[in-house]
Amino acid sequence: MSGQTSLLGLSFIALSLLGFYLAYLYGRKTKRFRWSEYIATLFIPTLFIFIQAHYIGVQILYLFFVSCVAGFLLEYIVGLTYHKTLNQRLWTYKRLSVGGYTSLLSIPIWGVAGVVF
Repeated sequence: MSGQTSLLGLSFIALSLLGFYLAYLYGRKTKRFRWSEYIATLFIPTLFIFIQAHYIGVQILYLFFVSCVAGFLLEYIVGLTYHKTLNQRLWTYKRLSVGGYTSLLSIPIWGVAGVVF
């Protein structure tokens, strides 16, 4: 079971990185947001997290959801602190923005990143 879990984990990381890279290649040509690209970027990594939950247990789902919340809050706090301290913004969001410091669209990306790391 351990070998199967390791193979599943390596597949998850490889496909996640490949998906992000392909989305980057596609996105650098379009220069605008597309829901289809956003969903395609997150579909495989999120699917693999749920598959891993079947083999490893629900702990990976806990890690995913904690990473979602922690990353979202960290991004918001860093953006807010930087803006209040230096009166400049580190980044701006146009879609589903939360105060301009983070976006609701970044939540699943933080979850996937937490599982990858």
